[in-house]
Amino acid sequence: MPPKPPPLTLIVATTPIPSTPTTGHQHAPVRLGIGQNGTLPWPRIKADMSFFARITSRPPAPSPTGSTNAILMGRKTYDSIPASLRPLGKRINAVITRSVEEIARRVQHDLDGKRRKEEEKMRAAGQGQGQGQDQGQGQAPGPQTDAIVCAGLEESLTTLEARYGAEGKLGQVFVIGGAEIYGAALRVKTRGVRIVMTFVEKLAFQEDRGRVFECDTFFPVDEELLQERGWRRVSAREVSEWVGETVTDEWIVEGEVRVRMVGYERVD
Repeated sequence: MPPKPPPLTLIVATTPIPSTPTTGHQHAPVRLGIGQNGTLPWPRIKADMSFFARITSRPPAPSPTGSTNAILMGRKTYDSIPASLRPLGKRINAVITRSVEEIARRVQHDLDGKRRKEEEKMRAAGQGQGQGQDQGQGQAPGPQTDAIVCAGLEESLTTLEARYGAEGKLGQVFVIGGAEIYGAALRVKTRGVRIVMTFVEKLAFQEDRGRVFECDTFFPVDEELLQERGWRRVSAREVSEWVGETVTDEWIVEGEVRVRMVGYERVD
């Protein structure tokens, strides 16, 4: 029997946007905003960005062949990454787009440049350590930087399994946006689905529900639905096991905002 494919883990930062109650409903759902004008609605949050970088680039337990995590994203999300950083290093960047040939050429150009920079850095490090030293001999290779371009989420999963999973080199599989790709991931039934969500709030939000970040893009599921049948809010200990580092239920204050990492697991 072939090994069970790894679950999809959606990594998303959201901010609460209270809706206006409709006639006959006392409580309106709280929508989860994720974007504004093609970028994040809030200023740069160091705690969230470093958390994202660590958990998506950290491979699972070491294996003889080495493994690399995959991050699945739409074309707009890929373009939102600073040009100097894309594709993101030490990860397999799977870009999903309807314009496969056009975007594949651009992504390949980015990948070639990224690899040249990584090779130059490795050569410089080797010269600094002295010639004739066998560094890392006998160790499993570390995470690699790679990229693929596919027409849909299911195609990207199939390609990842065929190209990397068959050789035991595929680590965890993360979905990082945007809204359309999150929606497709939530509909996947062939493997487990998890959500690691960073809640982002203005410090004044609890006292004044009108103090919100402006958003024009939202997570496909609102806050109340995540607490209903089909999903389970997991403990901080379970989230810690998923991501490989300690996560608490405590709010982290940074500047004028506070953030908290929580997890959900599909159980249906």
